[in-house]
Amino acid sequence: MNNMINDKYMELIKDENKKSYLKFKRGDAQLDSFSSHQPVLIHTLNTISEGLVLEYGTGDHSTPIMHIICGMQGRKLISLETDIRWLKKFEHYKNDFHSFVYMDERIMRRLRSYIFNYNYAIAFIDGHPGEMRQKVIEKLFNKVDYFVVHDTEEWAKGFTYPGFSYRWDFSKFKHVYNLKKEGPGVSLLSNLNEINKDLLTIFE
Repeated sequence: MNNMINDKYMELIKDENKKSYLKFKRGDAQLDSFSSHQPVLIHTLNTISEGLVLEYGTGDHSTPIMHIICGMQGRKLISLETDIRWLKKFEHYKNDFHSFVYMDERIMRRLRSYIFNYNYAIAFIDGHPGEMRQKVIEKLFNKVDYFVVHDTEEWAKGFTYPGFSYRWDFSKFKHVYNLKKEGPGVSLLSNLNEINKDLLTIFE
């Protein structure tokens, strides 16, 4: 694998919020456990630079990055969160282009929100409860051009952590690419007939 990553605007992000990005740029084999999604997420956001973006699951290693990149691009970002305390940690980012949606876990399990009626250019999947991630992907299957999915080692690398399974099934997607780095798995999914070939430089 090479380090061909479209990393515009990363100088605007604090180092503590881009740990795996920095490791990837150095060529490290092992990425940070909580931020291993960063290279793929950053590369995808900067390569597919137009269209609505969804963040399912706020966090130190995704929300600040997505906020800056989407803001610089002038595009809309929706952050969906099921933990009100976690949401409050990041809602100071709220502005005209970045909205936050709190969804009680019981409501989330029904998948009936207006959020699931929109079409998205990119959806980042890293939310709680973990077992809902696959169901969110299925719900948005034909409404998202590109999914960036975190913690896919069960699918991509053939192992799972004791006592937990995400039960991933990406078999319906026309395009599935897995980041070949040590640490929690990260996958790029798309059901488009043709995908942007510039996305693939990060997987070579």
